[in-house]
Amino acid sequence: MTTKTLKYLFIEHILFLKDGFHNGLRHLKENNPILNLIGYEISDIETNRPTLSELITSNDFYFVWVNLEFPMHGNERYSTATALLSALKKKNPKTRIVVITQNNTVYSLRKVLKKINPQGILEVTDCDQESIMRALNAVIKNEVYYSRNIMLLIRKFIGTFETMDDADYAILYELHLGTAVTSLPKKVHLSHSTILKKRSRLKELFNLSGKTDTDLIKEVKTQQFI
Repeated sequence: MTTKTLKYLFIEHILFLKDGFHNGLRHLKENNPILNLIGYEISDIETNRPTLSELITSNDFYFVWVNLEFPMHGNERYSTATALLSALKKKNPKTRIVVITQNNTVYSLRKVLKKINPQGILEVTDCDQESIMRALNAVIKNEVYYSRNIMLLIRKFIGTFETMDDADYAILYELHLGTAVTSLPKKVHLSHSTILKKRSRLKELFNLSGKTDTDLIKEVKTQQFI
């Protein structure tokens, strides 16, 4: 049988996730003897050689597995893991991406899907050996994999897809930060009257008509929208 060589890039700093990934790779190779996986692994940006920029420039990766909370300080070219993945997608749109995330909300998940649209998304708290193995199998088979808590958030996102747009999430996010309603037009680039209408409709959507903004933010945080 012809050997199939695949390059991957693994960027992770959490020990149990690194162990889980390595165990998953071993299992993958045992069950797919024709696979020849050539990997580059990074656990520290500042000490890694070759540099991340050099790796990205000189390789076309079959898949990239990245923790979105990976500390990128010390890297002048990519300030965040999201910036790195955006650059990777631009260089090679066919590269398959799996990301590890934490403290997810519908709002944060929307941003990940919009900016990166990864083939796999795993919440840290879902990451046991089984979920990591499923994600690896999915990326090799060109399938999509979302871990349990990510699926729950996606269902909420789909359930409100036609009733909440980007501006609605931006308004909720700014209110969550404590931004005054009078300051929202500069933040979300909408007129004051439009913002008031959207805020009123959001309260209706969450069954909070007549309630305060504090009540609204408390509810959307409880439901993990922001």
